[in-house]
Amino acid sequence: MLPLYLSIEGLYSYQEKQEIDFTELTEAGLFGIFGAVGSGKSSILEAISFALYGETERLNKTDRRSYNMMNLKSNQAMIVFEFLNFEQKKYRFVAQWKRRKNFEDTTTIERTAYEWIGDGWIPLDSADGSHVTNLSYANFRRTIIIPQGQFKEFLELRGKDRSEMMKEIFYLNKFDLGPKVGFLQAGNNRKLENLKGALSGFESVSADALESKKKEVVEAKETLAQTKVSYQELLGKVQSLQEFKDKQLEVQQKTAQFEELNSRKEKVKQQEAELNRYERTSQAFREPLNYIQSLNTERETLIHKIENFQVVKERQLREIDVVEREIANIQADYLNINGLRAQAEDYKLISLIKENERKEVELQNRLAKGAPFVERSKESELNLAKKLEQAEINLENLKSEKVDTSQLIEMEKWYQRKDTLKQQLDAAEKEISQYQTELEADIKIFNQAGYTEDNWGQVIQNELLLIEDKYGKLREQETHLQVQAQLSRFATDLQPGSPCPLCGALDHPEPTVNAHVQDELHKLNQEKSVLEQERTSFVNLRDQLTKASIAMQSKRGQHDRISAIQQRSAEEMTVHGGLFQWPGYSPDDIGAFESQKQQLKTNEQQTAAMEAEVKLIRQDLQKSKENIARFEKELDAIRAEIAVVQGVSQHSKSGLQQLNFAEFEGRDLEEVRKMKLQLDQHIVQLEGNYLSLNQKLNTYKTKLAEVVGQYTAAKDQLSIYNQQLKTRQEQIAKLLREYGFADITQVQSIIQRVIPVEQIRQEIQQYFVRLEVLESQIKSLNEFLASKEFSEEDLETTNKLFEFKKEELELQLALTGGLEKELAHLTLEFGKKEKLLEEFDMLNNRGSNLKTLENLFKGNGFVNYVSSIHLRQMCEMANHRFHRLTRNQLSLTINDSNEFEVIDFLNNGFRRSVKTLSGGQSFQASLCLALALAENIQSLNKSDRNFFFIDEGFGTQDAESINTVFDTLQYLHQENRVVGIISHVEELKERIPMSVTVVKDHEDGSQLYPSWK
Repeated sequence: MLPLYLSIEGLYSYQEKQEIDFTELTEAGLFGIFGAVGSGKSSILEAISFALYGETERLNKTDRRSYNMMNLKSNQAMIVFEFLNFEQKKYRFVAQWKRRKNFEDTTTIERTAYEWIGDGWIPLDSADGSHVTNLSYANFRRTIIIPQGQFKEFLELRGKDRSEMMKEIFYLNKFDLGPKVGFLQAGNNRKLENLKGALSGFESVSADALESKKKEVVEAKETLAQTKVSYQELLGKVQSLQEFKDKQLEVQQKTAQFEELNSRKEKVKQQEAELNRYERTSQAFREPLNYIQSLNTERETLIHKIENFQVVKERQLREIDVVEREIANIQADYLNINGLRAQAEDYKLISLIKENERKEVELQNRLAKGAPFVERSKESELNLAKKLEQAEINLENLKSEKVDTSQLIEMEKWYQRKDTLKQQLDAAEKEISQYQTELEADIKIFNQAGYTEDNWGQVIQNELLLIEDKYGKLREQETHLQVQAQLSRFATDLQPGSPCPLCGALDHPEPTVNAHVQDELHKLNQEKSVLEQERTSFVNLRDQLTKASIAMQSKRGQHDRISAIQQRSAEEMTVHGGLFQWPGYSPDDIGAFESQKQQLKTNEQQTAAMEAEVKLIRQDLQKSKENIARFEKELDAIRAEIAVVQGVSQHSKSGLQQLNFAEFEGRDLEEVRKMKLQLDQHIVQLEGNYLSLNQKLNTYKTKLAEVVGQYTAAKDQLSIYNQQLKTRQEQIAKLLREYGFADITQVQSIIQRVIPVEQIRQEIQQYFVRLEVLESQIKSLNEFLASKEFSEEDLETTNKLFEFKKEELELQLALTGGLEKELAHLTLEFGKKEKLLEEFDMLNNRGSNLKTLENLFKGNGFVNYVSSIHLRQMCEMANHRFHRLTRNQLSLTINDSNEFEVIDFLNNGFRRSVKTLSGGQSFQASLCLALALAENIQSLNKSDRNFFFIDEGFGTQDAESINTVFDTLQYLHQENRVVGIISHVEELKERIPMSVTVVKDHEDGSQLYPSWK
């Protein structure tokens, strides 16, 4: 990613809109953003992150971000960030929200994103920056923009977290194939189980059974072929005999049909002659008769139209005569209309003169009232000027009496420091006294127990050892007594002549008898109980004294620490007392200082009050001057307006043409306006009537001309119709003579009949065709029967033999078909079994391979392995710079848990945790890793240039290390890298070629000042 432009408004300390042109900064390769602590430097990085991801390090979503992020003096906040991504596509991300009427209420933060396509910004569907940067927010702030406190995060991430980060940045999820392998294994195992079940149904299917079934099918097919030959021979003979019998019956039927048709032949011929006459008459007369009828209808319609046109023409002539008489009545008044219009213009001028006279009177009254008011305002202005002069003299006197505040501030700091030291001394003395009391109480515990603090542990341990020794001896005696008690029981159970259960002897002259064993055992148990109580007592005492000893050691340490603090505070109090150097004041008595401080406070209050009074008087004086100027300006405007009104009235009087103004001196303005209105209405009415009548006359004449034209055209058309009718009547007379008809009535009686000509014609044709076909078929059948011999007995015998053979063929077909089906089924099943066995072997081998893959990808092992390769490559790339920064004393490496370690070459190359590095060394290691990570991302995204920001770290470096770091950063420009640093150290400005300085103004908020302007 390469930034192009950033604007911030209303965010944190940024009150007004501030802009950064990153193109100037990124061209330098290395640039800086400088400013004092709290000036708003880090807010620049936070603005970029928030625009891209809607996330910020300072506040989460429950912290009322929209209110807390907005500047308290701003009513809206807006961030606009433009950049090129790794594909060199240009994007703009915008975040904005506003304050509502209630100060603590804000609108919802609205984030939008755009892409530059062609000549404009095209909105994107999502405003999530990860879609265009290929980085999540967490990884963006680890690799691109690294905020305060986060620079070492990547270095100190645990192995699992770092692996997750590497998976996202380098798309290592594609190597996490464990779930996919598990899915494939489950599917493969299901298929194997299904195949086992399927194969269990093919136990009876074998190659021997298939070969046996093939032989049966071959034998059945041979028998079937022989049966088919006999069947075909009998079938041919039956068909031949049956055909002869069928032909005999057919001859008889067709002969009967022919005789019936032949009897109707004369009637059909007569019907054909009548149909021909009808067709000839219709073709000759129908069209002329229809045309004559159409002409007569149209002629009658045209005669009716001519009569209507005549009526309309007469009505139009009467209407034209009426309108012409009305025009003649108003024509004289209309010709004088221009004189009436000139008179109306004079009325308009007289009205204007009357209006100006009224306006002039009003202006004169305003002028008479305003002049005295201006004079009084001028007098008030002189009084305010004198009052201001006196107030400024009083203010100067108060300021001259003001004491030196810097001395009082230093004295107040001295007294406050003295009070602080005294409080520390008092608190230390109180704690020392408390610890001393507690130590005496703990020593009393030892004294009451009869021990000293030095020997209590050894003495109690010796006592416990003595008790354990006594306890051991008692256990030995107890064991001896228990043995004696058991022997006494066996001795009591001995029977004369019976073997001993212990040794097997038949004779015991002196059996063991101990009557006091139980008493001794009871006494031993009592002694053991006493020893147990003594041991418990000593153990409890040891625990009590151990706690007291530990407490005494802790309290003595606290006592010594507080004593040291007391001593340092006393020394500081002595040194601080020697710093008092203000004559006239006492270091022990603060009264004089407080009196002077109160006097200063009183003086400041009086000065502030006087300054407020001076400011108020000045405002009143300024306001008075502005009012006087405004009043005088208004009076001048009134005088000018009076002159204009008088000039307009004079000009209007000279413009009168037909009326004399003297005649209207006694009339008021409203009366003149009414007279003008009446005249205007008369002119409008006269002109409207004249124009309306002329328009009506033209309309009537146009309609009359149209009606006359239509009347003439209709008469011409009637003449044409009469001529056409005569011609058609002559044509009909000629046809009557030609076809031999006496008159037209005979023709109409013929053609008016409704006869289906086509249907009757088709029936006649079908009759003759059928008659001819029957005759031909009868002749052919007689010729066939004359050449053949036929016997009913022969036909019946052959039919019976054929039926027997047919049944035999059907049985053989069924038998052969059944065997073929069995063979086909057996062949199919055998093929299925072979395919299943082949698939089973393949799946079994696949299962073995998937098991190997499962072991390979189990527990993200392969992903972690690939991640470790990336991390080792990063370490190698980072060490090129880290060796130079540490003067070959340290080197970065990765342990088996994918965690960073340091090889210390000054200590025999032993490894140690990166957490043992100093602050400066951690910064150097983090910087080198960040550069290596950026190079990897650049290579992955095929980006020409890459960029990242550093917001901390240089304050931890010594002068020589800073030189080395800066040399490293300078090399980045040659490697087409861009690095931005943020720092409050002003001395770094001299070493950065391009920079932006952030200055926080108490009134206007943070301001940005680029070094190139």
